[in-house]
Amino acid sequence: MLQKIGLGILAGLVIGFFMTSFFMPSGTPIQELFLRKITATSMITGMFCGIYAFLSKSKLQVFLISILIGIVVFYSKYLITGHHFDPITMGAFTGSLIGGVFAIHRKITGSYKLYKRLSKLRRKGFSNYS
Repeated sequence: MLQKIGLGILAGLVIGFFMTSFFMPSGTPIQELFLRKITATSMITGMFCGIYAFLSKSKLQVFLISILIGIVVFYSKYLITGHHFDPITMGAFTGSLIGGVFAIHRKITGSYKLYKRLSKLRRKGFSNYS
């Protein structure tokens, strides 16, 4: 569970940096990008999406619910702080990117587990058909 939450926070951090860089002038130090509301909200979205990705087994469901989580988190940030940068669109964008990260992560780990299982069977001699 901690691995998925960590992956969600890391993905939210990178996506938050990316989105914040559009609104900040060029040459802004990284510390200022980290201390913005968009980056913090993206990290919170990643944390909640990581919790849901741990609980769910469907890649499509994780992707769709991540979009919903992003919308809810960004809209609640808008209601609390009044920071209006189209919270529904930003939440959907952030949620879809984080959901895509979790779908890709699940696909890669699933393929790797299958590869390890097949290579173990091949070493035991299941590929010798003579």
